[in-house]
Amino acid sequence: MLRKILAHTFLALALIVLAAGQAMAAPATAPAAVPNSPAKVDARVTAVDVQAEGTDSIGARLSTALKEKFNTSSLFRLSSGNEPKLLLLVSTTPEFPTRPQVGSAYSVIWVYSQTESYLPMLLGREVGTVSMEDIDGLVARIVERTDGLSVKYNYLWKK
Repeated sequence: MLRKILAHTFLALALIVLAAGQAMAAPATAPAAVPNSPAKVDARVTAVDVQAEGTDSIGARLSTALKEKFNTSSLFRLSSGNEPKLLLLVSTTPEFPTRPQVGSAYSVIWVYSQTESYLPMLLGREVGTVSMEDIDGLVARIVERTDGLSVKYNYLWKK
């Protein structure tokens, strides 16, 4: 009886080793290379226009950083023409008027504009304070929220 068990165990191990050897000998096919360059897909690109007002330097840096981020993104393109677009109305003021370099109070309003002759439609808003060190994080959050709004209201851009 013990001989039968050992023979079956030996046979099972031999089959496992044989199968593993065949799997290792089979040539591995490499997956197709994926290009490392983001391409703009026209069906997904949203026209965006950043309109800023304010006199403080932190607010000016915020609006410039937003425009730069939208301009380099594959999901957006800057537009100031008379076309359907997502408007970002950015308003800033010094948090402390006597110390404008400390921080800035900001307001961002997202509106959809069909054309200049139509009344824009409010999509979202945000208010807060930002310092010079926090601008990059705020810009990333605003761009992410803009993308979320463009996906949520994508039926507005359909013709």
